[in-house]
Amino acid sequence: MQAKTSIYAIRTTISQERSVADLITTAVTGETDLWECPFCGEQFSSQESTIKHMRDCQKAGKKKGEPKLVSKNQLLGRVMAILVPETLRGYVFLETTEFRDVEIAISGVPHVRGRVSGKVSLEEIDKFLAPPPAAEGISTGDVVEIISGPFKGERARVSRVDTSKEELILELLDSPHTIPLRVHADFAKIVEKGKAAEKKEEEKREEAESQGPEEEEDSFWSH
Repeated sequence: MQAKTSIYAIRTTISQERSVADLITTAVTGETDLWECPFCGEQFSSQESTIKHMRDCQKAGKKKGEPKLVSKNQLLGRVMAILVPETLRGYVFLETTEFRDVEIAISGVPHVRGRVSGKVSLEEIDKFLAPPPAAEGISTGDVVEIISGPFKGERARVSRVDTSKEELILELLDSPHTIPLRVHADFAKIVEKGKAAEKKEEEKREEAESQGPEEEEDSFWSH
């Protein structure tokens, strides 16, 4: 029966999340148990290999002995996953069987700034597991700059947002003719918010202020 696992958070230096994850990965998978022949001192990566060597060891003579375990990889088979969210800076997440595995994994690793107490639920980090839609934050009436393709560098106004295809229907500002242009949202960046979008954001802020501060929940983010 597989042991139950939990997710824990590690704080890292900003922009060093990937290097921390790589070092932890090496500690988890790059090291194996180390066994030693009691007769000649030669070392092997498994008990079975050591026993096989001992049968033919020239220094054994009539002596008897058992394979000696020199060192053991304490994390092997215990750390199930290492997550580095692209949109969350300064954190690395470990899925493992026990909290003490986190202490072992980060011991001596550069750029680790500490660990967050408590466990992290999947719901708390779910939004970081997949990138947001390309069209998110772009509304009708916004002015965008096209950053790729034949119209690169041109500015256009958004006349419609096709969220299902993550595409924008644009009208070029410098064109004498109003010709709809369909562009993927990845190829456009906002340079000016439309008045309708600004008004909507202002209404959201006023509504949030009128409701007052929310009660702080006992979650990973509250730590």
